[in-house]
Amino acid sequence: MTVSPMATILENRAKTRAPERVKSVPTFCVILPLYNEQDSAQKCISGIADFISTLHSRTAIIAVNDGSSDNTLDVLKTLSETYPNLIVVNCAQNGGYGEANRAGFRAAIDHGFDYALVMDGDGTQHPVFIEQFLRPMMLSYDFIKATRYSPFSRVEGVSFKRRLISLVGNKLAQIFIRVPITDYTNGFRAIKCTLLARMMTKEKGFSMLIEEVVQGKKLGAKFYEVPYTLTARRNGESLSKFVYSLRVYGSYLKHLISH
Repeated sequence: MTVSPMATILENRAKTRAPERVKSVPTFCVILPLYNEQDSAQKCISGIADFISTLHSRTAIIAVNDGSSDNTLDVLKTLSETYPNLIVVNCAQNGGYGEANRAGFRAAIDHGFDYALVMDGDGTQHPVFIEQFLRPMMLSYDFIKATRYSPFSRVEGVSFKRRLISLVGNKLAQIFIRVPITDYTNGFRAIKCTLLARMMTKEKGFSMLIEEVVQGKKLGAKFYEVPYTLTARRNGESLSKFVYSLRVYGSYLKHLISH
């Protein structure tokens, strides 16, 4: 039987004791690093915008065009006319995932948000799972990661090989870094802007995900994990595919060993 994302959230709510003191939802922005996402940007942004419009908090979407060679920037400019809370950050040249994230973080800090919540721009993370981050935000956790490895998480449409490689990599990270999370390489995360302002990450690629966890630990961050369902991107929807390579793993290991 197929379980909907919303059903999963409702089930988790029932299993999680509410905080003793109810607080308002902190302000936050959703950061979308985009590289050649002209075909998926509109659907992704409209879905997120519709969802966050239902929340009782100041929210925005910060879309970072990372030097796309297609029409992603034009799509974003058009969407900004429809969604007034869409902030477009344009990087003239492609700097990589890490650089795009940092550009989004700078914008989040400049606009005075409490949290920056990063999602992929290809629609593989359903906007309904943003709700999972709200409670740990209200409880003032510094670093909140979505995980593919909790009992309430699911992975759909991803090959066994990719799942195995990811699992092994995250197990190694758990051994070396030792913070209370299971999914170190997941880009679906929320970080306090006050913590981001103290971080000095330098990695340009996906290994900045490991780098920022290491720095967060050194800065005394409080970590938290939330479950979600990861779905595979469909062929033709995105050109910015993650590639598992020796170079990527070398960057990961550098931060694990030097930790």
